[in-house]
Amino acid sequence: MAITIHYEGKFLVPTSVEAAADMPEKWAAGLVAQASVINDRRIAKIPDEGTFQTKIADPSSTKFAPMLDAAFVSQSGRNAANIARQQYKNLADAFNHWNDKLNLAFEEVGGVAAKRFIDQVNGSKDNWADAVAKKGLRLTGDKIRGRLASQAVYWATGDYLANQMTNGHELLVGAPYDLTGGVLRQQFRAALMNLIVQSGVLIIGSDFNAAEILAQNTLLCGLCNAFEDAALDPMASPDAPATGFCGFVWTDPLFKLHMRIQTTTV
Repeated sequence: MAITIHYEGKFLVPTSVEAAADMPEKWAAGLVAQASVINDRRIAKIPDEGTFQTKIADPSSTKFAPMLDAAFVSQSGRNAANIARQQYKNLADAFNHWNDKLNLAFEEVGGVAAKRFIDQVNGSKDNWADAVAKKGLRLTGDKIRGRLASQAVYWATGDYLANQMTNGHELLVGAPYDLTGGVLRQQFRAALMNLIVQSGVLIIGSDFNAAEILAQNTLLCGLCNAFEDAALDPMASPDAPATGFCGFVWTDPLFKLHMRIQTTTV
């Protein structure tokens, strides 16, 4: 039995990537420019109390109920069913308050449309930049300083541009390799990029909980296996036996995405 490793590499996820100076300004400018459109769409989508209940209260309550322990009883004597009903009632009765608050935010003040909304956006730029730096930007990177962990989509699809994306990348074996065999390559790249960011943010948010890492790695491997050329070894979590793999690894203080594309022949 012979193993051929076509590509193996690790992508370091940095502790923090400070948002470039122009990013908060662009974020705020985009929201301010679209203020009227945002409000118009909000009104069109949730025009009345009935729609609010159908689109917000009902779905939220449906998702909330399974989170309750069926055997739970509060100190006041309320059981899970009581709590779920009260949660629904609180949401269902919240439309007027919710609608009034939004109307106030988008109200014209001193001749300026959506004045309070605009002030809130401009006042949130620092908080936005801080949140992005600690989470999403760590996974996506940017055009100026490199794409960081998202480089994986190029290395895993045999793109020659991968050789120009070496920021935080540790090449262990091989070269860029297209695990899709050219089938649905672009679709795989888009899906993998999105899942890398989503999974990485969830793992960071869990404070690198081992169960969360395994759960997200399972999703990443499932995605890769769905697109992978049948001749290649299936993907598994990086701590699995000798096989292809794709997933995040946390070895305090380092957080990395580790990928291996390989073929086993008898």
